[in-house]
Parts: sequence; structure tokens; C-alpha cells
Amino acid sequence: KLLEIARTEIFKEKGLTVGSLQAGPVDDKVRDKIQSVLDILGSSAKLLEISQGTVFRFHYHGLIKNKRGMAAWTETLIRDCGVECTGVVFETGWRKRDPYYDGGDKWFGPY
Repeated sequence: KLLEIARTEIFKEKGLTVGSLQAGPVDDKVRDKIQSVLDILGSSAKLLEISQGTVFRFHYHGLIKNKRGMAAWTETLIRDCGVECTGVVFETGWRKRDPYYDGGDKWFGPY
């Protein structure tokens, strides 16, 4: 538990949320406009923050191998709702790969 506190302390010191799973400000008007996107994503991604009105951060729970494609698809879905979107960030925390999908190897390696 102490190691987790040390890892997340830098985000609080710098005032950053990107790179962490900490929630940030979300504009309710924009959230209402993209509610259909949130319904489509379901439990695979949870909205964490809307930065500068056009950058959307999500906590992604799906497979790592699909992360980039899901982010691109989510960006398209948001634009289809008539909302300006300059980027979608899918945060996964400390997870770098899918050990159970990769044959059960639990080695996470030094990254």
C-alpha cells in the first residue's frame, strides 16, 4: 500500500491526472451529448475526465491489444455525436499486458 501511495504522490504534487486513474473535471453538458458513446462502451471504458473540452480520458478495462483501435473508434463515435474531439486517452493503470490472455504468464517485467 505504501508503494502505491508513493507512485501516485507525484501526480498530486504536479497537479496532473494524465497517466493515472484519478478522475478529473467532467462537463455535464458534454457528457449528456456523448451518453450514447458511453452506453456503447459499457463496462469496457469509464469516463475519467474531459480536458480543455476536447480531450477525453477513459479508464479502459478491455484487452491491451485492442486499446489503440478502441481509442480511435471512440474518437470517431464522439465526433459522430457532434462534439469536437482532439484526442482520446485510454488509461490502464499499471497494466501493460494481458497475462491471462497471453497463456497465463503472470510476468509483468521491468518497464
